[in-house]
Amino acid sequence: MKVQKSHLRIALFILGAAVLFSLLNYLRPVPRTGGRQAPEAPLIATPAAAGGHIDPLSIRAPHAVDMARVPEYARDPFLFGDETRDIVKVALAGAPDARPAPLVRSILFSSTRRLAVVDGRIVGVGDQVGVYKVAEIEQGAVVFSLTTGERRRVSVHGAVPAGLFR
Repeated sequence: MKVQKSHLRIALFILGAAVLFSLLNYLRPVPRTGGRQAPEAPLIATPAAAGGHIDPLSIRAPHAVDMARVPEYARDPFLFGDETRDIVKVALAGAPDARPAPLVRSILFSSTRRLAVVDGRIVGVGDQVGVYKVAEIEQGAVVFSLTTGERRRVSVHGAVPAGLFR
């Protein structure tokens, strides 16, 4: 592609004009106003804004916080959907037969590793999940054992306690 001389002259003229315009704007004198400008007035008039002092006793105290109990929030951000932690706590307080099986969310199954996500934790064979111990991790299920010797096989997303939704 060949550049024509007329195009080169136009480009250089535009470049020169842009440089000259920038220099003139940079070097032009700033108009000075007579005297110092007053600072902007605040939207809300306070004694400190008027040059006075604030009385510390005029500041409201923060609301009382009861540190003896756990605060109640609208929802737990670490649970899925309508799940609640109260159901599991109540069920664990009952007899061993009434305890719900842990919730298995996912399984990593390979020739070298066997891991599962159970009740929001990553566990392997031999790990403890509440009163259950992970006995085996199969391709589609996890086998748990109790101290009584009872074994429960829970498939992925299986054995959802009553009241919990997936």
